[in-house]
Amino acid sequence: MTLRQKHIVAILVIADILVIVALVVLLTRPPGTSPSPHSRPQAPSALQQACQWQATQLLADAGLGGTATLTPDGPLQLRISYPLARSQTVDEAAQSVWTAFDVALALHERAAECAIFTAVEITILAHNDQPDTRIDASVSVEDLAAFHAGELSEDAFIERVTYTTNVLRNE
Repeated sequence: MTLRQKHIVAILVIADILVIVALVVLLTRPPGTSPSPHSRPQAPSALQQACQWQATQLLADAGLGGTATLTPDGPLQLRISYPLARSQTVDEAAQSVWTAFDVALALHERAAECAIFTAVEITILAHNDQPDTRIDASVSVEDLAAFHAGELSEDAFIERVTYTTNVLRNE
């Protein structure tokens, strides 16, 4: 065997050992654990859970079915399911964005302990016999509060809202 062949065999042996060690590490790790502790989402605190429940209750009181996720110093995410009757259009579902903004503002104003979010992100899934439509809208809490206080006109507020509509394929 030449020196070059010995080097190639040595490299292949080292590569095999590395692969075996990697497989042992992957197979001996308990199920459901992620490779990095930084990639695991943290469980919501008791305060976050209480505020999310309150937001969900406010949505229901406003006639909207959905869920809320609250991230301290981040967004309040409201995800709403909007079943369209045959006579309704997606525009009617889109009007629910305004109701959801009212819900977010009510949560922010009524429950001081829940006023820990900086933005509101709303996702409405309008569905019926046609392809579903996803409506996304977001705005900062500062702009939402300024609008409701009369410090920001409706036109100026609408310019600050990020708004998209996407037709989804039913599969």
